[in-house]
Amino acid sequence: MRKYILILLVALTAASCSALRAPARLERLVNRVERRADHYRPVDWQRANRQYENLVREYIQNYRSYTIAEKQRAMSAIGRYHGLLVDYGIKQGVGILGSLGSYAGGLLDILKQDAGAAEDFLENVLGLGKNETKSALESLKKKLAE
Repeated sequence: MRKYILILLVALTAASCSALRAPARLERLVNRVERRADHYRPVDWQRANRQYENLVREYIQNYRSYTIAEKQRAMSAIGRYHGLLVDYGIKQGVGILGSLGSYAGGLLDILKQDAGAAEDFLENVLGLGKNETKSALESLKKKLAE
């Protein structure tokens, strides 16, 4: 009787551990981010990125221990997450351009004369960060090229 109880406990422990493996947790994280991505703030994205990086690191460290199905689940989740990041980046770029609004024409003129002045305007007057400023300037340069 004790032997069967011990086997049952080992089987239950193994089953619970397999649900907590990195591929399953990666998939759960990506599912959660997909559901909530439209409402995420930059802080939420930073938190999700930290969790994602930790799970990918764990996945890579234990790669040989996973079944083929687990590896496929993990790679699918990784691909989906990168797609979410690209979508978020595109939305941020469009948001930056949209927030320029009536300044866009003037910025194009300034950019034609002096790129440094346009950068100063974006950072100091509009309060954009370095990355946002870089994205906005690249978008304005593309507009100039058209």
